[in-house]
Amino acid sequence: MKLRSLLFAALLLSVGVFVRGDDAADGEVQDEPEVASTAEDLLKVTSASDVRTAFLFTQPEEGTDLTAGKIVKYLIGFQNNGDNDYTVRFSDTSFRYPMDYSYHVQNFTAAKYDRVVPAHQESTFEYAFIPNEAFSGRPFGLVVNVHYEDKEGNIFTSTVYNQTVNILEDESSVSGENGLLFITLLGLGGFAAFIAYQFLGKLGKKAGFSKKRAAVEVGTSNKKGEIDFEWIPREVRNMNDKKSPKPGSPRVKKNN
Repeated sequence: MKLRSLLFAALLLSVGVFVRGDDAADGEVQDEPEVASTAEDLLKVTSASDVRTAFLFTQPEEGTDLTAGKIVKYLIGFQNNGDNDYTVRFSDTSFRYPMDYSYHVQNFTAAKYDRVVPAHQESTFEYAFIPNEAFSGRPFGLVVNVHYEDKEGNIFTSTVYNQTVNILEDESSVSGENGLLFITLLGLGGFAAFIAYQFLGKLGKKAGFSKKRAAVEVGTSNKKGEIDFEWIPREVRNMNDKKSPKPGSPRVKKNN
């Protein structure tokens, strides 16, 4: 079958050449037939006339200002107003250069759906992505396309969003980094103060600045001024008691 088709195509080509040759011989000049479609036109896919799409940011609600490093969520509404079913295959999201939307800055992972939307019905599709933190403080063109096909296999593409958005810096991450930096510096300052204290203490001891308290020997003392005789042997104490005169009135000696 393939060989037969090739032979048929070659036959048609040869007939066309012969016809143009005959016309040229007759002196009639014919314009070259215009090319119906270029390679770019063949690759360009349009949207279906009976399909309506919608786009809605859910996080954040203000879609024109996106935060770097934060998740972005949106919904794609697909409405089939025709009599044929459509199968939504996938959607793609990309950042474009604001001055030239044909230049892709970043392509995000495509979301695959493969969901059939019957005739005169509609469906909603969700997608989420996170802008790169390196893009903070710069505007970019955000382009979101949805790709679908009909029962015959014809492929269609609808651009559901095509606007410039601002990528903002995440202030919460900046404050967190500042807090962590403050805690780190505080810890380093405390460690440096401890090392300085230890160094100065050792330096003071070496220079003889440390004073030693003199030990003062304190003897034992009795309460109420009493004298402790316990250390004197009992025999000595008894002997002293016998020899000591008894207290009394002095006697007058009589002269003989």
